[in-house]
Amino acid sequence: MIGDKLTYHSNYRKVTDKIMSRLNKELTTKACVCIAVGGESGSGKTSLAHALHLDIEKKLSLKGFLFHADDYFIRPPKDNHNKRLEDIGNVGVEEVNLDVLDEHIRMFINKADLIEKPLINYNENYISKEIIQPSGYDFCIVEGTYVMLLKEPHFKVFIKKTYKDTMANRQRRARDLINAFNENVLEIEHHIIKTHSKLANMIVSDNGIE
Repeated sequence: MIGDKLTYHSNYRKVTDKIMSRLNKELTTKACVCIAVGGESGSGKTSLAHALHLDIEKKLSLKGFLFHADDYFIRPPKDNHNKRLEDIGNVGVEEVNLDVLDEHIRMFINKADLIEKPLINYNENYISKEIIQPSGYDFCIVEGTYVMLLKEPHFKVFIKKTYKDTMANRQRRARDLINAFNENVLEIEHHIIKTHSKLANMIVSDNGIE
């Protein structure tokens, strides 16, 4: 993603340590491991994925790549929003090329020579291309709203917070307007993914780690 600034949050260290402890053998012996981090908008999935990426690299001396599911939206952000305005029924899994994302993760795990992946530019509202060489990496992390539905990740982490719980965080992030229409969008997404925790290997919530 271009135009979305990522910041390391040390408060995720307890979670990243737990994930690394659970996956230490796989990370240090498998040819390539993929970890998925999912949750609702503003839940912290991108921040957790970024922290996990940096912590694994630093503590295990491995090199990783971070896939953002937002890059795999069929339309660029403003166009996608306008499509939702035409019909809010367009909100859902079908907005994202999950099959392509799954295929790119499979290619990454299997060390394909090159992967040409989409790259969203938020500010300019277009989708460009990014070339990656899997041979230069030891693991990957994929984060996004619907990533629990992916088939290829070896380990899935779900952040169990609803869009209502994350109102303050979304206000601070200020990436999307908080208005009645967008809250309706988040309500639809909530009903789609509220059972996705059942697909996870680990659940993170305010009550701890399951």
